[in-house]
Amino acid sequence: MRAVAVSFATLAFLVGCSSANDQQATSSETPKTSIGDERGGAPSTGSGGGEYAGDGSGTSGPTAGGGGTGTTPTPGTLTAGAWDDNLNFDFYLSYVDKNASLAGAPKIPRADRLRIDVADGAGLGVGGATVVVRAGALKVFEGPTGSDGHVDVYPAWATVAAGTSLSIEASLGTIKATATALAGDKTVKLGLAGASATLPPAVDVALMIDTTGSMGDEIVYLRTEIASIAKAVSAGWPTVSQRWATVAYKDDGDEYVVKTSPFTGDPAAIQAQIAALSADGGGDYPEAPDQALNATSKLEWRAGNVARLVFWIADAPHHVGKEASVVQSIQALRAKGVHVYPIAASGTDDLTELTMRSAAQLTAGRYLFLTDHSGVGGTHKEPSIPCYFVTRLDNAMKRMIAAELTGAYVAPTAAEILRTGGDPKDGRCTLTDGQQVVIY
Repeated sequence: MRAVAVSFATLAFLVGCSSANDQQATSSETPKTSIGDERGGAPSTGSGGGEYAGDGSGTSGPTAGGGGTGTTPTPGTLTAGAWDDNLNFDFYLSYVDKNASLAGAPKIPRADRLRIDVADGAGLGVGGATVVVRAGALKVFEGPTGSDGHVDVYPAWATVAAGTSLSIEASLGTIKATATALAGDKTVKLGLAGASATLPPAVDVALMIDTTGSMGDEIVYLRTEIASIAKAVSAGWPTVSQRWATVAYKDDGDEYVVKTSPFTGDPAAIQAQIAALSADGGGDYPEAPDQALNATSKLEWRAGNVARLVFWIADAPHHVGKEASVVQSIQALRAKGVHVYPIAASGTDDLTELTMRSAAQLTAGRYLFLTDHSGVGGTHKEPSIPCYFVTRLDNAMKRMIAAELTGAYVAPTAAEILRTGGDPKDGRCTLTDGQQVVIY
């Protein structure tokens, strides 16, 4: 996504007002914020929901264990970090190589990533344009551009050898443009003369949630978090058509394996879907996210210039042997332009992180991970990244939705940063080999 400038004040509803406790926990180093663009569509101001329930020490009001204390969950209690592997692609490739021998690791060649940018006559990214890439008679990829006008293609994933000639077509209605590239090229740009870029007038959000017994704490709080987020999006973008769906999953032998509730724009129905979820079952560590990803890809996603994203909330991996099904579902989500935003809960292991980050990277999403700062749930795995910012989870999720609706990065403000992991400075940190990685 390209970064373009509009005052962050126009997105105040996304984050709410920061409490004094938030500010006391703030890092003095924060990236510059840059959002919105010349196409308009900046959200109106409004309320951002509940405050962070912490006391400045990194713990929240309710005790660990979630809803079992009788305390009413407060929006803004859960805390999380976020990471973009596409912004740090070389670092990500090294991470994948280091974990390639993990049992169950998804095998997806991606070092030959080709970035395709589609722009209108004014040079603005065209969201919802259809991109088709072919190598001779073989269709390598077909899918829509994101709201920033770009999509990534991986020729080797379609067994296309390096150096093979690729033909690329982008279209929006009857307007078309073509280009050529070679497998192994890094970028290609296409201009749709006569097209006019617009921001998405609609957003589809699916919640794919592991509902086995170990997820009890997180589910109790997520009921409140999601209600607050949906309300904030409605307040901030009153003209955007908003729909939500849920895909709950457990494992083979449980009460159900996958239970899907279709998209709805009715706030009461959304709340009922979430309230109906309960955590039980499981029995062993791996669960059935492969089947849930498949069900998520088959939801009635709206086509065209629509922001489409999945928040995948889980704490366990797929069963070893199901990785091919995971990869197939990721391909199906890519073809529909659905961006995956995993949220790793307490108890996550290396395979869960690898699979979640792979799903996020390949679909142009980001990896979110709950942290211990809220005091909710068990111990949360430290992700295999060198540095990050910790904010409220609802804040992070709102920023991800905002990024999909604006086609631009939405960084946390200084007042929203509760803690830092590693030693980030100006949104970056330097590794021992001198390489720099970017938080936002």
